Amino acid sequence: MVPRRFVLITAGFLLSTFVVYQFVPWTPLSSINFDSGNALLSGKVPSLSHWKNPGTHSAQVQLFFDQVFSISQPSPYSFPALAESCSQATWPSPGKERYIKCGGMAAGLTSIISQVKVCLKMAVDTGSSLVLPAMPLRDSTDLTDFNFFNADAYMTYDKWFDLEHMVEGMRKACPKMKIIHPDQLDTDIPVKHTWNIEIGDAPGYEFPDSYFWVGRPFKTFFEEQYAKRKAEFEASVDAATDNAKTGITVITIGSPFLLFRITEDPTRQDLALWNDLSLIVRFKEEPRQVIDRLLGHIERPFYGVHFRVEKDNIWSPLDVQLNADLDSLDRAWSRFGTPGAQKPLVYLACGDPDQVKIFETAGAARGWEVTHKWKVAEGNEETLAMIKDLAFDFQGAIDFGLMVKAEFYIGITGSAFSSTVANARDTTGRYRGSSFDVYDDEGARSHLNTDGAASSYPCCL
Repeated sequence: MVPRRFVLITAGFLLSTFVVYQFVPWTPLSSINFDSGNALLSGKVPSLSHWKNPGTHSAQVQLFFDQVFSISQPSPYSFPALAESCSQATWPSPGKERYIKCGGMAAGLTSIISQVKVCLKMAVDTGSSLVLPAMPLRDSTDLTDFNFFNADAYMTYDKWFDLEHMVEGMRKACPKMKIIHPDQLDTDIPVKHTWNIEIGDAPGYEFPDSYFWVGRPFKTFFEEQYAKRKAEFEASVDAATDNAKTGITVITIGSPFLLFRITEDPTRQDLALWNDLSLIVRFKEEPRQVIDRLLGHIERPFYGVHFRVEKDNIWSPLDVQLNADLDSLDRAWSRFGTPGAQKPLVYLACGDPDQVKIFETAGAARGWEVTHKWKVAEGNEETLAMIKDLAFDFQGAIDFGLMVKAEFYIGITGSAFSSTVANARDTTGRYRGSSFDVYDDEGARSHLNTDGAASSYPCCL
């Protein structure tokens, strides 16, 4: 278990985050060597008059959707940046592997994804194997309750995401990394040592600030702390007693949100690795099935809007967000639409079915037809039941997939969900700024309304 000190610090941060704000570049395709021609998807930006495959703004976006959301088996992909980083890592000899077991992970869906990526990067950077992390699923009715101290709410990685996809990707790109389930510890797999490393012991680190970058590598800190734990242990036990016991060494460590400054690597290798890690975290079949069904029912182009007005909303009031979103929709249509053509549908990403009705009415007054997951599924009881059966955050995965496919996307700066979608839609893997302002957005077609201070999101989310 991660020590209570880190648990309390993390819980305090989550609470302060709620009070302040709620909740890389993608390697260019020209520099990526795919395993198969099947991975080289069409790079054309579709016209609104050709509605066959919504939101296919670039080959990179298609690749992201295919790896993370597709209902069918994703196309072969070699995770080249991950493979490069793993090949450069120093891996212990067989029998001396170190297993990282990350903890202190909690929040909403996209924040959880970021923390998982932090954990995976820790393992890659240090040449460590991995104990699958466990994260609590927050309460679906009280979104401010992250269930941090509720042991029954914790679910291992395989309950959150597609484990097979991650294991297979690591097998190809990072074959020296072993991945085990926490239930195997001291049952199938004997544990000789369990030592803890505190991120808070890094000189000058202040939680939750971003800290590690290529000029201050995590590996250096990790190896120093590992050596200290080993020396402390050896000083406390008899060598003969220690040698009599066999098993692996497990390192428990917190996996803080936004820990790595991934954009501060001038070689861009960290960014490329971060993007590959985004592709290795694939959603489970249940939300992917709903995404596939909803896309099959939407028969015209749509703009996507993240309307962040659920009960835990701590950004600007509903009416402020509403007006900003509607103004942005009008601006997007004026800038990128086709004169005389029918306006696109507006798909609303929102977890509150009552609040979307307000947007529907206001949107209609401005000439916009507004829909959402419940409305698209209307009349199909099976699909509605599938949505209802999903916890709030996994319903968010549905909206995530739809937002990636939108012809234009509108969100808010203070939301991890909004920023994650904007990153995924850009060929660089980073939201490069509003498509209203950027000279060439390469088809990203995204705009985040300024709402909420999230100064670390551009570098580190």
